Amino acid sequence: MMEVIFLTKENFREQIDYGITLVNFIEPACDSCREQLPIIKELAQELRHKATFVKVNIEQEKELSNEYGVISAPTLMLFKDGYQVETLVGLQRIEELRQVILRYTTMGDTC
Repeated sequence: MMEVIFLTKENFREQIDYGITLVNFIEPACDSCREQLPIIKELAQELRHKATFVKVNIEQEKELSNEYGVISAPTLMLFKDGYQVETLVGLQRIEELRQVILRYTTMGDTC
């Protein structure tokens, strides 16, 4: 499985500005966050050529959490070329996450 890297306010914008990025806003003590991580890692491996998968610790990155209105964990946000296009709150099943991500990776394809 691929490792999902942590972002900070210093590298967040650079990461989400281009392509598709799924940001997993987590809290280390959160049971649902720990359950969500293997799902994210599996999708990161499966969709590695279509999207980037990252995480943000909401306790350490309060400024980012506030900027994006994150009030509970896990919160997953999908960004496309710097724009927030989806927000999902709570534990998400792999099938739904895959579907949401693929909807944005195929937009604009001509074949």
